[in-house]
Amino acid sequence: MSKNTSILQFSDVHFGTEDKNAIAAVREMAERLQPDISVICGDITQAGKKSEFEAARNWIRTLPGPKIITPGNHDTPMFGLLHRALDPFGRYNEAIEPLSEKHYADQNVSIVKMNTARGMQFKLDWSLGVVDIDELHGHVKQLHGSKPRVLKFLACHHPFVYPKVSPLQRETENGATAIQILSDNNIDSVLSGHVHAPFFVDRMPGDTGVISIGSGTLSTRSRGADASFNHINISADDITVTPITWTGDAYIAGQQWRKNRTELEPSPISERS
Repeated sequence: MSKNTSILQFSDVHFGTEDKNAIAAVREMAERLQPDISVICGDITQAGKKSEFEAARNWIRTLPGPKIITPGNHDTPMFGLLHRALDPFGRYNEAIEPLSEKHYADQNVSIVKMNTARGMQFKLDWSLGVVDIDELHGHVKQLHGSKPRVLKFLACHHPFVYPKVSPLQRETENGATAIQILSDNNIDSVLSGHVHAPFFVDRMPGDTGVISIGSGTLSTRSRGADASFNHINISADDITVTPITWTGDAYIAGQQWRKNRTELEPSPISERS
C-alpha cells in the first residue's frame, strides 16, 4: 500500500503582526497532522525587519520535517528605500532561505518554488506579483523530471490569477499567461497566499487543468477571515485540501475540498458544465 503525503501549507504569517496564540498552537497541530513537508508561501514578516525574520526563523524551526519556503512582498524592507532597491531579499536570504529545500519530491508529489515578489517596480503598487516567464519555464522543466504519476506543484506567494472569492482583487503580471503555460505542460497545482483567505479553484482561465490552492493568514491582518492554514493530503486516489481554522481557542477543520487524481491525468480538458 502506498503511503499518503501530508502537506502543511502556510502563508502570510506576518511576524510583527502575527496572531501569537494561533502561531503557538500550530506546533500541537503539526504533531497531530504529521506533515511530510511544510510549504510557506511568503509574507513571513510584516516589514522585513531583522527582528521579525529572527522570530520567524525560530518558529519555522519548530515545524517538523523539511520545508519549502518562498518570500512575499512584505519580506522586503518596508523602511529604507536604498536597502529595498539594492538588496531587497538580503535579510530573507540570510535568515530564512537556509531553512528551505529548493525541491521536494516523494512517491506522490514534486514541489518547486518561485519568487513572485519584487523589491521595487515601475508601478505605483509594489506589492503586486510578477511571474518571470523564462524562470517559469525552468521550473516546468525541473518538474518534468518527476516520476510518472507524481503530482507537480509550484509554490509562490501571489496567485497567478485571483479567484473570485478572494477578498483582495489585483492582477499578477504575466499571471494568466503563466497559468496557461502550466496547463499546457500538465503541471497540477499552484500553491499561493497573499489574499489572507483560503481558496481552492480547480479550473482557471480557459478551463485549464491547474488547481489553485491558497492558504489563509496567521496574522491579525485578517481581511475578515479567521486565521488559518491548509492541510493537503495526497493519496493514491485523490487530493484533499482542508483549511485548519483558528477559533481563538483552538484549531478546527473547515470544509474539505477533494479532487480525484484520475481527473489530473494528462488529457484534453473538457469544458466545464
